[in-house]
Amino acid sequence: MSSILKELESHINHHQAIFNGTSLHYVTGGLENGPVCVLLHGFPQNWLTWRYVIPKLLSTHKVIAIDLKGYGESDKPSDMESYDTSIVANEIHELLQHLKIKEALIVGHDRGARIARRLALDSPDVVAGLIFIDIMPTEYIYGDLSAADAATKYWHWTFQVVNELPEELIKDKEEIYLKFLLSRGDGLFNLLQSDGAWEAYLKSWMQPGAVLGALNDYRATYHIDLPRYEIETASKRMLNKKTLILWGEQGNLHGLPVLDVWKRSITNITGHQISGCGHYIPEEKPNELAKHIKQFSKSINWSG
Repeated sequence: MSSILKELESHINHHQAIFNGTSLHYVTGGLENGPVCVLLHGFPQNWLTWRYVIPKLLSTHKVIAIDLKGYGESDKPSDMESYDTSIVANEIHELLQHLKIKEALIVGHDRGARIARRLALDSPDVVAGLIFIDIMPTEYIYGDLSAADAATKYWHWTFQVVNELPEELIKDKEEIYLKFLLSRGDGLFNLLQSDGAWEAYLKSWMQPGAVLGALNDYRATYHIDLPRYEIETASKRMLNKKTLILWGEQGNLHGLPVLDVWKRSITNITGHQISGCGHYIPEEKPNELAKHIKQFSKSINWSG
């Protein structure tokens, strides 16, 4: 274990608990009675994606970083239906109830932001505010994105929803596939190798059920979440929580009408592009991200 990870471990506690039949792993740290900040990671990572962000929040917040279902040390069901974001969001809600948390700032990167969005729609009372990191709405990606953008930025959104074929192609090439996914940021893979995160990510990715779980996460997005959002869009359902969207200058959202698109479904949203950064903002620009989290947290009208 690298010195960076050892130092982090000295400030956090690990937990494992069952919610709605799913065993979730999560870590906690920071101010016991401070404002709560929940961190939800993206694909294909786990809670460690926040390793540089967590230390910067410990003096101001109670921090909870969760391994989403299918990732890290959390359960990895083999069926697609278990990855319905409504089900996953409800498990996060149950975790917060278990910890007697009335409201929290929910920060999600990539897949984690999609769970955060669903949580805010299904259980708004527990959400004080939202930060989405480098995502566009599911319904926009599948309904409005050009073929060129899909091919270069969101190719895995089509590849990974194909039935049965992806797991056969990835089989015995898990490390190659993971390395490809995590080499999309400038110098990111070198960072992961140097601080021990690559070893941890690979160990997690090689666990039984991890690849299938991740694939089913995307399949559920297409087969379950997308139709739900299409219905909600047609009925003009809006998300009414204060939201901040952050995206990398060199990430998937570059060149897209980010705020214009999100304003179709969120009533109160602001955004900021982070310069010199790709998709993996928590690891590429943790200092800037932590500053945004702290500033946004101060702007929230916390009920307590």
